[in-house]
Amino acid sequence: MPINRDQVLFFTGPAEDEVLINCTRVQGLDATDAEDLTSAEQEGRKQVLMIAEFLQRDVPGFERASISAVAPQIGIRESRRIIGHYALTQADVVAGRKFDDVIARSGYPIDIHDPSGQGVVAAFIEGDGAYDIPYRCLISSNIRNLLAAGRCISTTHEAHATTRLTPSCMATGEAAGTAAALTVKMKLDPVKLPIELLQAKLRHNGAAI
Repeated sequence: MPINRDQVLFFTGPAEDEVLINCTRVQGLDATDAEDLTSAEQEGRKQVLMIAEFLQRDVPGFERASISAVAPQIGIRESRRIIGHYALTQADVVAGRKFDDVIARSGYPIDIHDPSGQGVVAAFIEGDGAYDIPYRCLISSNIRNLLAAGRCISTTHEAHATTRLTPSCMATGEAAGTAAALTVKMKLDPVKLPIELLQAKLRHNGAAI
């Protein structure tokens, strides 16, 4: 198939006769450009149909399989990020580094889908299997009063390959929203918010930090 992947990933469920297929790959387009996004949507859906045909034709057990659902829009792995007071690195993630200003934790390994090639590169977390995301990664260093969350936080390309996952995006979103509320209430700049206060509020709301 004309898809630049060297593997097909299967994930079971949620029903016994369902499987999630991760095999599409759309490269070389700009996620911040509307025309490129349109082209990516079209290419991604073409690839879904090609993969379904391949499975039905060549993989035992898929002869009568059908597509039950497709993502509502193409998934963007990486685009713009802020320049924060700290950029999380691959070394931080792999070492399972702990930070005094932790606002979220993750146990997902680095998972880089090659932007131009076929492969997937993984790097697993040492120690207790989890690393901290510091509050400084959420605060813009060059735009006052700007907090970021999700895929937009301050990381290197390699570290972004773990912080981009949904659980991390949810956790940093909660932290950024909580910090924004506290800074408005206390009339503070986000960079001057006492980290102990933010952490206490997050823990009170159930965050595991």
